Formats: sequence, structure tokens, C-alpha cells
Amino acid sequence: MSHEPISRFRRLRGRSVVAIRRGVANPVSRRIPLSLLRRWHRLRRRLWPRRYTDADPLALREIDPCRINRSLLEAAPGRPQWGRVVGGAWEQAWEPFDDRRVPRGLEQRFLADIPWAETALYDAYVDQLKRFGNAWEYTSIDDFERRCREIERLYRSIERDGYREQAELRDCGATLGARADEINVDIGHNGTIYWRTYGQHRLAIAKLLDLEAVPVVVQRRHREWQRVRDRVRDGGLTAVDAAYREHPDLYDLVGVGAE
Repeated sequence: MSHEPISRFRRLRGRSVVAIRRGVANPVSRRIPLSLLRRWHRLRRRLWPRRYTDADPLALREIDPCRINRSLLEAAPGRPQWGRVVGGAWEQAWEPFDDRRVPRGLEQRFLADIPWAETALYDAYVDQLKRFGNAWEYTSIDDFERRCREIERLYRSIERDGYREQAELRDCGATLGARADEINVDIGHNGTIYWRTYGQHRLAIAKLLDLEAVPVVVQRRHREWQRVRDRVRDGGLTAVDAAYREHPDLYDLVGVGAE
């Protein structure tokens, strides 16, 4: 596997980020209860009702992975946007999720049996190292094979036992740490669901295994979509919104609860 050398600065930066994440951020997040964050969201909604949704910002919604066909191209914001309502044209820059290098790499490996080092996943791994100094918690090219073995175990586990929530896997209950690491999505003006961040490998595996549903957390909703929620919440499903009857972001309003 040939590759361009990664700068010493990037390597040190990547190791520092991983160390802080493992030693500080992750342990702290596993102690923050979702109830606290939900109270904080309700306060912000009372103060700025147009900026925050009526929905539970950290609820898990069961979504057919085949509905998540698009991935946003914009840079991820510095802070999570769970529960935010944002207007504008932010959803216009997107690419097909399946065209991303991680989903392509997993398809190449599991469906075409191409060696890991020759898949698009290797290119994605090297790019992550060059940009951030770490790639999915690993900080060296030499760790690529370990990462691949980890993905293979994940694939076999989901294939054998089904898809499980992060709280169950980590045995840490309803905390921010578990919920934040679920697949995170955004919802556009007409209800289109975009992959946002986290869980990229899991989503790709769910698609390959043709799973019926995976749990996701909605970070951001477009203002136009929030208006749909408002109408359904206040008046039920009218003829105007009948096309959205089966939309998973409306389940909590039409009788199908979110967790």
C-alpha cells in the first residue's frame, strides 16, 4: 500500500484529538443524561420558537436505510444542531450517499470480495489521516488492517444479530454519549432525509444487508419542513400533507411513537 507521507504535525494533532476524545470527551458525554438536554431544548424553544423544533431533539426514529440516499456536502458545524430549525439553501449541495468512498469501499469488499487495500475505503482512510491526523480513532497507516478487521466484525455482528442501538452495545443507558453516536440525519424542505454525520459505516452495512430499519437522530430540520410538522401537530394530516403520511419524522404526531 503506497501513500504520501503524513506530516508530523498532523500525526501529533491526530493523536492528541483521539487522546482527548477517549480520555475526556467520551467519558463525560456518557454521564450526561438525555433528560438534561431535553430540558435545555425546551427552554430554548420557549425563547426562540422559530429556531427550535417542537420534536424531541434526541428521539430515535426508525428509518428504512434505503430512504437515506443523499449526503450533505457542506462542512459540519462546530457544534451539534440537534433540534435546530434552519431555513435557506443549505440542502442544495449534496451527493449520493452510495457514491461516498466508505459505502463504495464496503460494497467492493463485501459484495465483490476485493481486498481491503484495493477498495475505496483505503483512499478514504488515507484522506482522513492527511486531513485530520486520525481516521475513525486510528492514527497510523499501519492501523488500516485493524480497522478493516473491526468493520468485518461489525458486518458479521449486524448480519447475525441485527442492528442494535449504541446504548445497548455500550450498556450506558440514555446518555448523550450513546445517542450522539447514532446515525445523525438532517431533513430538507420537502422531507428529504440527508445523512449528516456519525454511523456512516453502519448505514452502509445496513444498506448492503437490506435491513428494514435503523435508528437515527435528526439534527436539523429545514424551516419549510418544520411548517409541515406544525400543521400536522395543530390540525392533523390534511389533504395538503397527505403525501407525508408515511414520513418517519411525523410518526410522533400521527400515533407512532419515537423512543
